[in-house]
Amino acid sequence: MKSIVKVSLLAAMMAAPLMADETFGGVGITIYQIREGVKVAEVIPGTPAAETKLQAGDVITAVDGVSLQGLNIEQSKEKLRGQVNKPLEITYTSEGETYTATLRRAQITVKDLEGAAVKNWYGDKAELNAQELETFASASQNDKQLVAVLKNGNLVKAEKNVASADYNGIYVEKANEFAPKPKVENVVRNGGALLRGFTRNAVSYSVKTPGKTIVTIMNADGEQVARLVNERASAGVNTVLWDASSIPSGRYMVSIDHEGSVSGKFAVLK
Repeated sequence: MKSIVKVSLLAAMMAAPLMADETFGGVGITIYQIREGVKVAEVIPGTPAAETKLQAGDVITAVDGVSLQGLNIEQSKEKLRGQVNKPLEITYTSEGETYTATLRRAQITVKDLEGAAVKNWYGDKAELNAQELETFASASQNDKQLVAVLKNGNLVKAEKNVASADYNGIYVEKANEFAPKPKVENVVRNGGALLRGFTRNAVSYSVKTPGKTIVTIMNADGEQVARLVNERASAGVNTVLWDASSIPSGRYMVSIDHEGSVSGKFAVLK
């Protein structure tokens, strides 16, 4: 009896994040709440989340260092959503390992694709594939790029035919091809490069092996304010000097590239 209740509740929570005609700054995942945080049901192609190693079944335990444990689904959604283009850091577990990832929110639009309208478009066709649904969904949204079609919170796979019923089209704002391309990065195993100190005079970090490190510091809008290179970092704790006397106080993203492996962490400059 308990398993039946659990399955029903699971289905309801998976669908909960998707609402008709909703636009928000998000990362591109559908989720449901569990005790430890939120579990990823789907990663939407073409969204910021799809550019990381995050996958269905992973559990997000914290956002920007704030635990999601004990929150409800609406509170967790509020943590994940926010200002478009503003970076956020997520901590998540995958197959027993803990990871962090830094990504930018994109403008995501969820549009309800009514079953009746889809049927009329295709002459009352009984079954449709993902490409046919995408053709219908894209017709009225010239300023947005359709990245996925969902049914009951689940991705409609390209090779599968499904009945003509209600769907959700997931769109992202079309990119400005002349705009600078922000660097999207950062999934690493915990235990790689670790930030140890962050002051106006120096940045300290530790690495397990010697090699070249590049420390990049970005503000809350994702703009780079400093790039500090250590050509010969030693195994253990290293310190690079910088002058932040003219930089405003606040929260910054400090990423450390050590021989191609990048880790990122938010830190406060006082």
